[in-house]
Amino acid sequence: MIMRVLSALLLVSAAAASVRGDANFTEPHSAPPVKTVLKSSFHLYYEGNVFEETCTVVPFRSESLHRCAYNRSDPLVLIIHGWRLNGLMEPWIFRLASALKVRLGQVNVLISDWRKLALQPYPIAAKNSRQVGRDVAMLLKWLEEVAQLSMNDVHLIGYSLGAHVAGFAGSHFRGLRKVGRITGLDPAGPHFEGQPSFDRLSPDDAQFVDAIHTFTGSSLMPGLGIKQSVAHVDFYPNGGSFQPGCQMLDIYSNVFQYGLQGVPKTIRCAHERALNLFTDSLINTSQPIIGFRCRDDSTFNKGLCLDCKQMRCNTLGFDVRREHVGRSAEGLYLRTGSLAPYRVFHYQIKVLLKNLIQPVEASLSVLLKGTGGESPQLPIILHQESGGLKSFTSLLVVSSDLGQLSSVRLVWKDELVWSSWMRRVRNIMSWNGSDQDVELSVWRILIKSGEKQETCWFCGVSGEASRLRISEEQEFTRCPDTHSSASTQSVY
Repeated sequence: MIMRVLSALLLVSAAAASVRGDANFTEPHSAPPVKTVLKSSFHLYYEGNVFEETCTVVPFRSESLHRCAYNRSDPLVLIIHGWRLNGLMEPWIFRLASALKVRLGQVNVLISDWRKLALQPYPIAAKNSRQVGRDVAMLLKWLEEVAQLSMNDVHLIGYSLGAHVAGFAGSHFRGLRKVGRITGLDPAGPHFEGQPSFDRLSPDDAQFVDAIHTFTGSSLMPGLGIKQSVAHVDFYPNGGSFQPGCQMLDIYSNVFQYGLQGVPKTIRCAHERALNLFTDSLINTSQPIIGFRCRDDSTFNKGLCLDCKQMRCNTLGFDVRREHVGRSAEGLYLRTGSLAPYRVFHYQIKVLLKNLIQPVEASLSVLLKGTGGESPQLPIILHQESGGLKSFTSLLVVSSDLGQLSSVRLVWKDELVWSSWMRRVRNIMSWNGSDQDVELSVWRILIKSGEKQETCWFCGVSGEASRLRISEEQEFTRCPDTHSSASTQSVY
């Protein structure tokens, strides 16, 4: 009888240990190569924002998995930092790790620490990233053997140089053993831009690779992030070059407030926005951020890409839809706010003009009104040549959901100085002594919602073309002979 009770207790204990993931880890069949020296360390995150509260997992030492309570039944997310200007673990690492734990619950979150190799002049740190990638690959292969970790359950998240580290790590796995997912958060550009796929992060490095580009810079101000596509799905928030609230003009106020430390603070703002956007996607799950496939940001700024047909839009961040498109696929563009939650709402406005007598370039404002509120004045620059029937399109962005739109108000604030001067010259050259007031004959206005995939036509009060002159405004309501249409692929 006693033996039966003891046997039952042992079975219950073993079952409980299995549920907790405390079952014995399988010892590796072979010891690591004698010359193998890992220059990185790995730390299991529990909670809090102090690095000393993490637990060090030592590859090839199974007892460290027991000591750290690594749960082999849970998936693995590995966070990889980038180039370092100091020896500190930055706060974003713990914010991201905490958000992952809260969102996923049962998950092993490991932090890769390669500060000794990253705290070097940038060219040396960039070269070291390949070595760190090998370290990560050795960790994963060891966990695959001793903890039966499936590569399908591995998600590598790398920031800046860390994104390429993740790529180099993933390149050690091929075929059915490919790493499940790699996320590159503004992958580093210097020393990687234009390089072949095996010398940087690429879609070949995992079953699915997504990237968020936030500081690719411009011809006037080089950025820190890579501009070229490096993933199956590449997002370019706000064009990918700079970010709202991170304009380089802020560098003067930051230097005044923080001294020379204000320079890297300003630069990091746009570079780290990728981190903030991804973390926001874990926290604000009810406010998904949608990106739209487009040829470039200039085309997107015209409002021409707010189409979700044929999977041409996707969700930025953790909940991205996994899709594998051709290497020449267009990136996904979107606008965001300057603070979390970052989601904004995208609209395309298309203004149909009739009988435009002469070319015009005007500064207009648009106000959208709906069941959910009214937008502020949204500025647009209308540039149009003369002709019988012309159309002008632009992108509009508002910070809140306006609901079902009921009216559009168009305000002509002023004619641009250059356009006004050229119009006067044309009048003189055509022997027209009078300086005729230019006017717009607006026939209809089309508004399309990117998030709801709805379109609706708006007409003037009379139903005919409405005349709009400088310093005047006209209101347009839903046309009685049209109805709003919604795509079956609504993303909101």
